[in-house]
Amino acid sequence: MPMPVDGAVASADQMRSAMADARNFIAQAGVYQECLVKEVDDAKSQAASAGQPFEASVESVARAKLDVSKKAQEKVGATLNNAMAAYKNNHTN
Repeated sequence: MPMPVDGAVASADQMRSAMADARNFIAQAGVYQECLVKEVDDAKSQAASAGQPFEASVESVARAKLDVSKKAQEKVGATLNNAMAAYKNNHTN
């Protein structure tokens, strides 16, 4: 996760960098989440092709990882939003 920035004392460049870092993290987390879903779908397809039962734990583990990743995305977004609000409150243009 990107390092949080204190918007009350950050410079404009620091805020731009924090925004870019947050966007990048959120995008990468989205790719990771897509991979997790694909991994489950592939495991289901392989099990069906082999005439084997699907291992439910594969999906359970993936769902847990998805939840953690989504919460991290939300946390990064909320942290950045709070930093932006503090920046705007302390930096009049």
